[in-house]
Amino acid sequence: MLSTTTTSTDPLQRRFGTSHRLPRALRLEAEGMEWELFSTIYCPTPDIRISQLQGHGPRTERLGAERLGAEEFGAELLITSKTQPPQHRHHTVRAHGAVSACSQILAAHGRYVEVRSFHQMDIFEATCTIVQVSHQYLPRSAWACGFGSTPENSIAAAMSSAAQRIHG
Repeated sequence: MLSTTTTSTDPLQRRFGTSHRLPRALRLEAEGMEWELFSTIYCPTPDIRISQLQGHGPRTERLGAERLGAEEFGAELLITSKTQPPQHRHHTVRAHGAVSACSQILAAHGRYVEVRSFHQMDIFEATCTIVQVSHQYLPRSAWACGFGSTPENSIAAAMSSAAQRIHG
């Protein structure tokens, strides 16, 4: 008897053997890629890396009516350059969520990104975030992927990689 086995062409599904799949548009773009190539393209090492992103709750004594619901976020940044030594900085912003916090931090460093599509899933003990981003003055959009021990750190990794893909 002849048996047929179908092997997934989705790199995420092949790598983690889960029922999770890449978003359809990214799945078509990355169809058949080996994990190493997928990681190199969609999870690049960013020049500006956000890590240790944590929300600290609203600071009600400083909030006006226009900032209700905003939370204070703190993050560590690693800024690398080919011509200067790496710089470590702490950054604090007030935002309505982790994506907004990352967008503000990246914008403060000239890396503007706009999220067009957002997907997040738990894979084993980690979180995977996949975003599609663009920038209104650049004629392209890009998918990026990030992993983290918390949903917030996964978002930080994905947004950092996304900014690298858009701005290089």
